[in-house]
Amino acid sequence: MPLFVISKKLTITDITTRKCDIPSEILKYITLTNGQHSKKVTAADIWGKEWELHYYTRPRGQKCPVFTTGWRQFVETKRLQVGDELVISGHQVAAVDLGELEIRYMIQVKRPGPVTFNGEPVTLDVEYLT
Repeated sequence: MPLFVISKKLTITDITTRKCDIPSEILKYITLTNGQHSKKVTAADIWGKEWELHYYTRPRGQKCPVFTTGWRQFVETKRLQVGDELVISGHQVAAVDLGELEIRYMIQVKRPGPVTFNGEPVTLDVEYLT
């Protein structure tokens, strides 16, 4: 069971620029220490491919978390579209070296598919639609 699941609909800005705004509730799960404002986050997709994304928050005022470096490559590789649903989740796993718990991040993008159920489109991972 995931520790957290956060989702958002992708906007034109998320698709066409080099950054993606992330809902602020993620601030509870990706922690920055010692005055840091950014860090590399590795997130696996449904196939286990790891995507290295640069996670950044503003140093002052409202934090406004975003993914920057690595985001554009993810958008292009996955052929993301405006309105797709980005889903970020975190799962607690035992660290290989010390056996302590750490968070493993997952990243997925969903899009309404060509099939409906009870009149509603069935949402599928974009991997199955391209």
